Amino acid sequence: METVIILHGLSRTMASMRRIANFLEEGGFDPVLIDYPSGRTTIELLSESIFGLLPSAGKLHFVGHSLGGVLTIRVAKMLPKERIGRIVQIGAPNFGSEVAERASIFGKLIGPALSELVPHSGEDTVGLDIGAIAGTAAIPAYGLITGIDGENDGKVSVASAWGNTPINKKISFPVAHSIMMQDRRVMQASLRFLSTGRFTE
Repeated sequence: METVIILHGLSRTMASMRRIANFLEEGGFDPVLIDYPSGRTTIELLSESIFGLLPSAGKLHFVGHSLGGVLTIRVAKMLPKERIGRIVQIGAPNFGSEVAERASIFGKLIGPALSELVPHSGEDTVGLDIGAIAGTAAIPAYGLITGIDGENDGKVSVASAWGNTPINKKISFPVAHSIMMQDRRVMQASLRFLSTGRFTE
């Protein structure tokens, strides 16, 4: 049974990822839920903290929601190449989010990582097998509040959620950011990608 590390999003706990963890376990994976203090420190220090909690042997797959999706890349790149499995990002702000920029006034409440999620050009993902899932549930008028142009899940645009992922490794569903990791379609797509490296048959 292959291990999959599961990371929650900003201001959430691992409880928010329990449903998808159970689903992946039923699908033949060994899920490891990691709780981390998302609101207390920077993305770099969070990555180092999570890395210290990883199993010490074997190939590791990753599933991360929102900030957790960003962290999957950071943490995976800290592993030896032979230990890096597949990565599923769910609504991850790979290019940041306009919402983070507008919410920066709340940085002291939400934490230092928020300021690192403002729009940017993304990270180097060369050599990583990433499947990116985006949400499209936000109505266009909501963009007046969030500042996000184009399709989005209410917090992250489709373009940002897909990041630099190849065209054949990205997919979207009409789901909202805060609940997408509990949507059955998203869970099924995550399991399929972890198992095959593809979202479609």
